[in-house]
Amino acid sequence: MPKWGMFKKLNTANTEARLKAFIMVCGLLILIILSLAGTLKATMSAEFCFNCHVMAPEYYTWTASSHRQIACTGCHIEPGLGNFVTHKLSAIKDVTLYFTGTYELPIKMSTKIKDDICTQCHSINRGITPSGDLIIPHDTHAAKKVQCVECHSGVAHGNIAARQITADGNYQVWNPEYGHKQMNKTYAEPKMNTCLACHIKRNVTQKCEACHTSISEPLDHKVKNWNSSHGLKARGDLEYCNKCHSYSLNAKDVPVQDAAARYARGNEFCYNCHQIRPTVHSEDWKIVHKTQTLNGGISGCLICHDYNQDGPRAKAVPAFCAKCHDGAGGGGDGTKTHTPNWRKLHPSVVKEHGATNRGCWDCHDTTHCSKCHLNQLKN
Repeated sequence: MPKWGMFKKLNTANTEARLKAFIMVCGLLILIILSLAGTLKATMSAEFCFNCHVMAPEYYTWTASSHRQIACTGCHIEPGLGNFVTHKLSAIKDVTLYFTGTYELPIKMSTKIKDDICTQCHSINRGITPSGDLIIPHDTHAAKKVQCVECHSGVAHGNIAARQITADGNYQVWNPEYGHKQMNKTYAEPKMNTCLACHIKRNVTQKCEACHTSISEPLDHKVKNWNSSHGLKARGDLEYCNKCHSYSLNAKDVPVQDAAARYARGNEFCYNCHQIRPTVHSEDWKIVHKTQTLNGGISGCLICHDYNQDGPRAKAVPAFCAKCHDGAGGGGDGTKTHTPNWRKLHPSVVKEHGATNRGCWDCHDTTHCSKCHLNQLKN
């Protein structure tokens, strides 16, 4: 039988031999455990993640974030030994994808980071807010099951995957400076749009005072005719409006070319007001609006109305030009009813079809007839 040095066959009947065997086994186990611990520690470092070139964007944005003191695994592995082991096993798949070049771009997480990870460091009973006048009750949001990442998705990496910054696979541009640029607060911090989109979705109040302790109203908003003149300001400088009313959620879906109209249709704040009949629209507006449009043009009308009836995403009020003006000089039914001799012919048409069926009241007030017929009776 060959001899294997210190591992030669021991006489286990001898107490001293058994002790030597026990010490050797324990030493070997300790060596294995230390090696595994060292390996695990190395794989848990951000530098280890950076060794994979496809993670360069995540690494450089992390180094520029407020979470740069937290290891990648601190956020990307849920608490508990079982989760740790599961993560390490799944990492084998990621390594395989990397070496075979079969990974998809952009690199992104398959699941959201859960609140349990965030609350390891952050309390939901926070006593501070990002700025002096903001009210952000984290405990109320937590009670309503609003996840941390719904608001703070850009805190560590600036939402680079959602913004398609890494979709082209060009990792040569990534360096500390570029990573810092992508962590601008515009990308890293939640916007008012984020808050309002969630409030609208959950049917929660959208009042300014619900989130702001102090609101300074601009001086030009305090003038007497601001409600009727603000459109002129908007046409000249939409960015001015956007400083406070920046939650244009559906503007891109509005099928109109005019920038001010598209903004008003897509902005919840504007839209909710524009659905209310303006004071200038008197009871006889259908009759007199022709004069108004001739003097001021139709562009102002298109802020709320359309030429033709559009789908629900148009966000226009139900009244539209073609409802009365069909483009053929006729009524809303699409026929050339208003011919040059209409005044003489309309009594027989109304008698046969009725004013309602003919659509007279779509354009005319019910008292419109009396403006002519009473004068005829007097004469």
